[in-house]
Amino acid sequence: MRELPVLLLALVAVGCRSKVATLRDALLDEDGAPAASVVDAPACVDASCLDSIARRLGAKHGFESNDPDQASAGAVALVLVRDRRGDVVPDPDRWIAALTEARGFGADALRLAVARGMAEMAPRLGDPLLDEFAVAKLVHDLSGVLPGACPTYALMGGTPVDRLPAGKGPDTAVCVQRDLERKDGPGARFGSGVWRAAAAIVALWKDDARALRSGLGAADEVVRPALEKKLAVIEGASAPIERQIKAKKAAGESSVRQSAP
Repeated sequence: MRELPVLLLALVAVGCRSKVATLRDALLDEDGAPAASVVDAPACVDASCLDSIARRLGAKHGFESNDPDQASAGAVALVLVRDRRGDVVPDPDRWIAALTEARGFGADALRLAVARGMAEMAPRLGDPLLDEFAVAKLVHDLSGVLPGACPTYALMGGTPVDRLPAGKGPDTAVCVQRDLERKDGPGARFGSGVWRAAAAIVALWKDDARALRSGLGAADEVVRPALEKKLAVIEGASAPIERQIKAKKAAGESSVRQSAP
C-alpha cells in the first residue's frame, strides 16, 4: 500500500464537532436513534451524495477524501450504514489508514460503521457457495459495507459478469487487480469471473479487519468495547470462504492438467 500523507491521519475537525459527535453516539447506541436521523440527505446513488452529507455534518468545503476531516469520515460512515454503498466511496486505502490511526468523532463513527457492517456480513462468509449467482450476490453485498470497495463488486448484484461494461468485469477491472495484490490476496493473476472477484474482496475485507484491530488504540475509550465486540465476530470470519476459493482454484488447476495433451 502506498504511503499516505500524515495530514490524512489527523482528520482535523473544523466546525463539525456537534453533528459528527451525534452521529458517533447514534452508531454507538445501536438500539437508540438511527444514524440516518442525524442529517436529512437523499439516499446515496453515486459519489455526489458524499459532498452533500459532509456539508450537512458541518464541513465548510464539502467532502474531502485526500485529506479527510471529521465530517468527511462521518459522511462515509453514514453512507455505509444507511445506504450500503461502500462502492461510491473513493480510494479504500485512505479509509484503511483512517481506521488504523485517525482520532476524533468522525474517525470513530467510521470505525463503528465499518465494524457494524462487517459483523452483520460475517456469518454469510460461512455459507456454502453452490453456484456463481450465490458468489456474485455475496460479493455485491460485501461491497456495501467496505469503504472504497471496487465498483465492479457492486455491479455484480444484478448483471452477469460477462455482460459488464468493458473494463468493469472482474477479469479486467484495475481495482479488482489491486485488491488481489493486497497482503492476503492471491496475486493479480488469480482466477477469473466471480471467483476472482470473491478472492479480491476477501483480501480487502481482511485489510479492513486488520485496520479496525490496529485502530483500537486511536479510538475513544467509550468506543473500544463496541469495536472489540464486533471484532470478535469479524476476525476469522473469512476462513470458510477462503477455503472455498482455494478449493475452486485447485479444481480449476486439476481440470487444466487433465485436459493438457
